[in-house]
Amino acid sequence: MLKRILAIVLGVTAAAFLSALASTVSEPADTGSDSTTGQEIVGLFDSTVAAQTTKPSLVSNHASVSPFELAKTINDARRTDIGVALEPTWQALRIDPRPFENCAGDCEVNIFRHELDGRPGLEVVLKLTQSFNFCRYLVFARGGNHHEWKFLGHVDHDFNRYQMSRHRVIFANGRHFLVVRGQEGSGSGFALYRETWYAGTADGLKPVLSYPVNGQTYPWPAGLGRAFKAQVLRTTAARIIIQYTVTYTTLDYVKDEFNRILVNRHRAVYNWDDPSRTFVFDSKRSSVSEAEVNAIANIESEEEPPAGTRIGGTTFYSMSEAKAFVGGGYEVFLKYNSRGLMKIARGRESKQKAWLRQFLSECADTPEKRNLLTALQQK
Repeated sequence: MLKRILAIVLGVTAAAFLSALASTVSEPADTGSDSTTGQEIVGLFDSTVAAQTTKPSLVSNHASVSPFELAKTINDARRTDIGVALEPTWQALRIDPRPFENCAGDCEVNIFRHELDGRPGLEVVLKLTQSFNFCRYLVFARGGNHHEWKFLGHVDHDFNRYQMSRHRVIFANGRHFLVVRGQEGSGSGFALYRETWYAGTADGLKPVLSYPVNGQTYPWPAGLGRAFKAQVLRTTAARIIIQYTVTYTTLDYVKDEFNRILVNRHRAVYNWDDPSRTFVFDSKRSSVSEAEVNAIANIESEEEPPAGTRIGGTTFYSMSEAKAFVGGGYEVFLKYNSRGLMKIARGRESKQKAWLRQFLSECADTPEKRNLLTALQQK
C-alpha cells in the first residue's frame, strides 16, 4: 500500500514538472521585417496623444504577451495588490508604456472575442483600465501556428472623467468594425463624447470613421441649452446613415425656469471611399453640414477662444466663461428653427417673445437673425 501511494506521488510530481517545463518552452520571437516597423499614430480624440496603434508583429508566448497570460498577470496583481512591471511587455509590442508601466490593485483587464479581420477565428480584445482615468484596448489575432499571437494594434483613451470608454462591433460594408466610444471634453454645463470606427487590416488597426456621438451644452446663468445624441440608423454595402437628435431647452438658473421648446433631427451620411479606405462625409445626401454637426456638439473651431484650460486637446470652461463656449450652435438653431421662431416674433407679447429678443442679442449676424429682428420691431 505504501509503495502504491509513493508511486502515485512520484507520478504526479513528474507530470507537474513536465507540464511546467513545457509551458516555458516556446518558439523564438519573430525577428523579421516587422521587428523594425515604426509606431503609427492615428487620431481618436487627440491625434498626437489620445489614440495610437501599431502595425502587426508576431510575438511568441515567451515574450509574455499572449492576451490570456497578460490578462491573468494583471488581474492576479489586482487581487493580491502586488504590483507587476509591464514596461518590458509594452516594449515587446512596440507601444508607449505610459501610463501602464506598472499595475497593481488599480488595474483591471476584461477579455472580449470579436470577429474583426475577416479571417477564420475570432480576435481577442483586451480592455485594460486603470482607476477611472485611463483605458487601453489591445487587439490580438492567432498567428501562423497555435503558439503565436499576431498583435494587430492598440487604442488608448486617457480621459474618462464621467464615463469609462466602451466599445462595440458593427457590421457594415461587408466587414466588422471595432467602434470605440470615449469622452472628449467636459466642463461646467458641458460634456462631449465621440465614437471612432477601427478596421482590422494587414497594417494593423486603422481609424476609418469618427463623429461626435453624445453631448450637452448648458450656458450659465441663462440662455439656450442643447443636448444631442447620434444613432446609426442604417448601414448598407458602402454607406452609413447617422441620425442626430438635438433637444433645445430655454434656461434661466436664476429664476429656476427650464422649458424644452424644440427637437430637431438631422441626418448625416458617410460613404466608403476606396482610395483613402475610410468613410467620408456625403454633403449632398446629408440634411446637415459637417460644420453644423460640430457646432451642435460644441467642437472648437480653428478660431478658438483664449479662455479655458487646454488639457489633452480639449478646452475646459468655467461658468464665468460660458459666453465663450456657446460656439456656433446658436446660429445652427436659428437656421433650422426660423419658421417656429418667426411665429413667436409675429405673435402677441409674451415671455417667449421677451426671451427671443434677449436670445437674438447673443447670436451672430445672420439672415435668420435679421429677419427675426425685423418681425419683432413690427407692431
